[in-house]
Amino acid sequence: MLRVEKRLKEDERLKEDELAAQRQKNIEYQNIRKERLEELGEYKISIRLNGADYEKLADLCETIGYRRPQPGMRNIIETLSGAMKYLIREEKDSKLYQPKSPAAKELYGLYKTVSHLKYDLGLEDKKITKKLNEENVRTPINIVADSDGGYWKVKSITRLLDKKILLKRLSELDGEDE
Repeated sequence: MLRVEKRLKEDERLKEDELAAQRQKNIEYQNIRKERLEELGEYKISIRLNGADYEKLADLCETIGYRRPQPGMRNIIETLSGAMKYLIREEKDSKLYQPKSPAAKELYGLYKTVSHLKYDLGLEDKKITKKLNEENVRTPINIVADSDGGYWKVKSITRLLDKKILLKRLSELDGEDE
């Protein structure tokens, strides 16, 4: 009988140790999670959507390169924050310039794509250039010169994202003077 009691006490102590370890692990996770959320931004908002609008938002998240949000999904805040930042930037960029010619539209679309890769998805310039080279995307210089191909460099990304240079090229492609 004494052995059984001793064994029960040992089992109980092990369970308590496991619970304490799990609690500590949860506390560490919550602290890391809090830091990550603070990196996203200081403001917190809450919204409600009906089913159809939620599906549209989920489609948008997938389209722009995030995982499709699911109820109860981990890190859903990061996904939805990324989608919101994308929408805000898109709205701001839509007022930047309205391209008219096919070449200006292509260049502007390229600007929006690279901007999304860099600012929304957080890719480094080298990774963006690698991706664009692998996909044989025309460089801004090739679009302006109306030629095929081109090799992307980090400098190509920097110049494309420079709004002053971009606006000048777009207006030139549309045949407008500044």
